Amino acid sequence: MDDIRINAEKRAANPSTVPAGAAFETERQKQKAALVRQLDELDPSRVRKISAYSETSEATRELRVAAYCRVSTDDIDQAISISLQMKQYKEKIQANPNWKYAGTYVDNGFSGTNTAHRPGFLKLIEDARAGKFDMIITKAVSRFARNLLDCIGYIEELKNLDPPVRVFFEQENLDTGLQTSGIILFVLAMVAEEESHMKSEAMLLSLEWRFSRGRFMTPALFGYDKVEIKDEYGGKRKILQINQPQAQVVKWMYATLLNGGTPDEIAARLTELQIPTGGRKRINGAINTEWSKSGVVSLMRNERYCGDVLARKTYTPNFKDHKSKKNNGKKNKYFQPDHHDAIVTRAIWNAAQRILNSRRFGHEGEYLPMRVIDRGVLTGFISMNRSWAGFEADDYFRVSQIAMGILDDDLESDLENEYIPDGGHRLGGMIDDHGISRIARELTEAEQQIKDELEGKDSDNSTLDEQAQMVKTYQVVSGDMFSKVLEPVFYVKTQSIHFNQSCRKKLDAKYVEMLFNPVERMIIVRACDETDPNAFPWDGKSKGASSLCRILYDSLGWDKEYNYSVPCQELPIMMSDSTIKKVLVFDLDNYIGKAINKKDEIIIPKKPQPEESEISDDTKSFYFPPDAGDEPQELMELAEQVLQELELNKRIFGTPAFKHTSAFRNIDTEGTGEEWFIPARPIDKDHKISDDIIDSLMTAIKENPPEPPGNKNGSDQTVINVSGNDTEVE
Repeated sequence: MDDIRINAEKRAANPSTVPAGAAFETERQKQKAALVRQLDELDPSRVRKISAYSETSEATRELRVAAYCRVSTDDIDQAISISLQMKQYKEKIQANPNWKYAGTYVDNGFSGTNTAHRPGFLKLIEDARAGKFDMIITKAVSRFARNLLDCIGYIEELKNLDPPVRVFFEQENLDTGLQTSGIILFVLAMVAEEESHMKSEAMLLSLEWRFSRGRFMTPALFGYDKVEIKDEYGGKRKILQINQPQAQVVKWMYATLLNGGTPDEIAARLTELQIPTGGRKRINGAINTEWSKSGVVSLMRNERYCGDVLARKTYTPNFKDHKSKKNNGKKNKYFQPDHHDAIVTRAIWNAAQRILNSRRFGHEGEYLPMRVIDRGVLTGFISMNRSWAGFEADDYFRVSQIAMGILDDDLESDLENEYIPDGGHRLGGMIDDHGISRIARELTEAEQQIKDELEGKDSDNSTLDEQAQMVKTYQVVSGDMFSKVLEPVFYVKTQSIHFNQSCRKKLDAKYVEMLFNPVERMIIVRACDETDPNAFPWDGKSKGASSLCRILYDSLGWDKEYNYSVPCQELPIMMSDSTIKKVLVFDLDNYIGKAINKKDEIIIPKKPQPEESEISDDTKSFYFPPDAGDEPQELMELAEQVLQELELNKRIFGTPAFKHTSAFRNIDTEGTGEEWFIPARPIDKDHKISDDIIDSLMTAIKENPPEPPGNKNGSDQTVINVSGNDTEVE
């Protein structure tokens, strides 16, 4: 006890300079405390300051000043405005004794939301980087740029140049050379951008209002003159009036395409004849007479040549970059048939669209009429061409049902006069006059269960759930591990079809014809002559058939994420001469679907682990999500990694697959054997045009060639629009 008292008295007599709790400090905390004590003992009186050289005063230095002017449109009023701005700025700069005029940069008819499309502005920035001037003067922030990021970005770049370039905005009395201009400029640029946004929205509403009331924009078109006439209200309006010399060229182009000519051949012939394209003049001012394949296709895709108007085929999703996109239902479309005088009939225009659609899939030649069997045991079966994309799935349903007597309709009239203004396709949302029953047969068991469920009827829900679960989880290994040589199978992919060697051996033929009945959901393959327009070689090789596969997938409701295989049923047919012929029958409700192998590897990301030396008490951070439970973070990461490993193993082992049914439906074999080989007859016209008419059109073109583009008002600056798109203007 005495020893403790003695030690306490010694510590009281000699107090320690170490703060209380110092023994528990970490090494880094000790270093921080030592640094603070060191800074307290520094003596600033021993340091001598060497002042920087002072820059030349603005009052005595001559500044090279450039002006920038911009207007967004090129109408007459704006032209006057920009001329006055140029004159005013030049006089203002020259009147200041400390300024030297360095030129004026002008953008006439360019929007301020996209600097990439303003050549005058880009030249201004380029010369600023080259050090050609010290200051830019412009009317307002909105004249300089209406895009916030562009405005702030270019201002910062100009300020950081050596020497820096300042910008003076006259309307706001704002000089970027001042330190206080930053936040003000940011706010003004943001206001300018929002103002441009509001103007864009107002213009879009105006277009919507005009289109919905049938007031369409009428750009000049090759084949038409844009003329101004008096209306019944005492005012004037502009209409499209047929230009006969140009219209002869348009008629010749459509006639040549329908007779088997290609867009390349049409373009080459028009270029040879030196026919003006109607586009912009060349850089040297010469008229452009060089036609291209894309230009020919764009012209013949324009629905205005058959007298119709489709507005809003494209739209501008971003008001800043003005890039247009194809309108696939994002915006309202407006269609008005018989809006103006037509150059070609709607039947010719429709036929041309079907040919152009099919050329994308390898079709060469003339129009292919729809061919269907309308009598015998194969009534309703349609002869299919693997490269013809002229018809949609609904067309095949309608043809089959008309032939089977389910619908009472006149298909030939429909195909000639129906409205397909959207690239040869029907517009979504338009009322179809002919109601099409997509299912006119006995439902399969699985389809009946789904139908009962939708109608609220009692069904074995547990069975349905079990089947759905099996579809999701059932896996099969790669088919390469098993031999399928002896099993006759028809394979359908999204872009090709294939009959395996066993199918080929069952049908002894060099060429075959594929018959499809979308109502009965069956395909029949039978031998045919090589001259048949829909014949293809029976060689067991895979056939590219993107358009045919699209029809099958759409008609059968198949998932495009799957490939399908359909087993074959061989059917011997007794002919009247006692010979046996065979056909192959494929029940499309008896299929196996297998998910398409994407062949993509799943990469499991690994979190980089920091070195032990990098971890300290002051370099730790934590984040607790609002819905975090009590599960440790390490356990959650481990669970995620396990799921990724399972997905990877699933891809390596196999792909999801499912089987629709396992039994063939009974095939009606009544009737004579010859009925199985009744040829499919054309149900619409071939739309071929007489060679005499084509020759007379070419003679008229040579005798009276079309003049260079221009309208009735005498302007030679008209730009002809062959695509027919209504551009949304900011």
